[in-house]
Amino acid sequence: MNNLPWSLGRRASIQRAQIRSAVVDSLLALAVVAAVSLLIAAVNELGHVSNISNLYIIGAALLAARRGLYPALLTSILAFLAYDWFFIPPLHIFTVDDPSEYVALVTLLVTSALIGHLLVRVQHRATEAQRQQLQTELLYEVSRAALSSSEVSQVYTLALQRVSATLGLAWSRLLIRNTSGLVAVADFGTPPDRTDGQYLVQRVIDEAQSLGIWCPNDNNVRIVSDLDIVAGHARSPEGGALAALYVPLLIESQVEGVLVVGGKTSAELITAEEAHFLQAFANQLASAVQRDRLANQRARARALEESDRLKTALISSVSHELKTPLTTIKASATTLLESSTAEDTTVRHELVESINRETDRLTRLVSNLLDMSRLEADALPVRYEWVSIADVVDDVLDRMESALQGRRVRIQIPDSLPETPLDFVLIGQVLTNLLDNAVRYSPETAAITVSAEIVRDQLRVTVFNEGSYIPPADLERLFDKFYRLSTTPGGTGLGLAIVRGIVEAHHGHIWAENVGRRGVAFTFTLPSPGRPDQGPVLAPPPAGVRS
Repeated sequence: MNNLPWSLGRRASIQRAQIRSAVVDSLLALAVVAAVSLLIAAVNELGHVSNISNLYIIGAALLAARRGLYPALLTSILAFLAYDWFFIPPLHIFTVDDPSEYVALVTLLVTSALIGHLLVRVQHRATEAQRQQLQTELLYEVSRAALSSSEVSQVYTLALQRVSATLGLAWSRLLIRNTSGLVAVADFGTPPDRTDGQYLVQRVIDEAQSLGIWCPNDNNVRIVSDLDIVAGHARSPEGGALAALYVPLLIESQVEGVLVVGGKTSAELITAEEAHFLQAFANQLASAVQRDRLANQRARARALEESDRLKTALISSVSHELKTPLTTIKASATTLLESSTAEDTTVRHELVESINRETDRLTRLVSNLLDMSRLEADALPVRYEWVSIADVVDDVLDRMESALQGRRVRIQIPDSLPETPLDFVLIGQVLTNLLDNAVRYSPETAAITVSAEIVRDQLRVTVFNEGSYIPPADLERLFDKFYRLSTTPGGTGLGLAIVRGIVEAHHGHIWAENVGRRGVAFTFTLPSPGRPDQGPVLAPPPAGVRS
């Protein structure tokens, strides 16, 4: 058993508060009796009024309603003595000439005490009903918060704040079990440091039983005792102030947490009803913990399911995309090794072009996979510089000359278009993927248009390919990973996902839309604030809003 300076100080403070309250109640009782006595004396000067002693009963009733039973009983006794001393002959001695006056005095005493007692009981029942209502509302509020809140830690903090305010607790703490043991997930007030706190928590876990920590009034030794809250026992046999209460959170007969609360800030002790409420409150928290764990388990299950789905989609799409160019490269290389084609320059040139084309295709596929992995790991840095989008478009068209397969590409970019802060390489990758997508999914004779303009401090770039149409149901999922149109086989489903990731890394937006039946337009916007007179772009611009 250890000394508890904090608990002893609090116990002394409570005792001082009790003494102050008793002194105030006694003075109020004296004041009420004195005031009523002066009033009776003033009335008697004017004439005799029967049953005027009932004024004492009114005073006792008022004190009972406001301050409790002790001042009411004290007022009744003082009224009995004062009325006998000042107003019943012979005056100023505690005897009476008429024996019937004894009946009046006893009636005054009993009536005052009885009315005071009844008023205190009524007040107590009203207070208890209000307290039960607050406790019921608290349980409902915690239950509703646990069901509606996505962040369970906020529920724990709210719960401790509300229970401490409802019961007037000095402090409270909630510990929840995780993979590393019990950890404190929420605090209210300032819980005192205890060297044996871990031992007490472990005892609650081992015994699945509530513990009360008591400080007796006659010494400074702390007492730890089992507390059968279900039976309603919340007092130490030795007496004293409750310093702390440890309540287990039971989930399917297993202790998954501990609710630790301190004593009250007032002079009151925790009642049996409040102790029972704390057990119900702990059970409600246990339900919140269980729901959170079930939600986490479902989230992990969904994540594993999504991971398996993406893995299957990756293998399905990439295996086909790898097999086709590898087969072409292998066939071309094998043909080149044959002696019959060694002297045919035209055939050799075609085979080498085929190998070069399929190698570029493999390079784009591997680059897409690497870019996608870096985007998901948030490891794709954006290196901003002031760039003309026309320069980016020209660079992309030069590199994609063979991939465009002789397609007509119209450029609609004004010469006066100002420079925009962007990553030249990454936006070049965006345009490359959009142009590659346009070539793949439009007729060979269809033209492709690349346009750009500034709209409300936003650079808007559009790649429009004629002769294409996307079903409206597919427009929303077009930029998802591994998503491919059901009407158009082939592809990995990564190109547009990478495009969206790069654009959003620039704080931009991208979308696709059908332009009637003429074709499909892919549009992305990037923030384009006015260029300052000097200095490079040192930080990303603020997120823009799609106009």
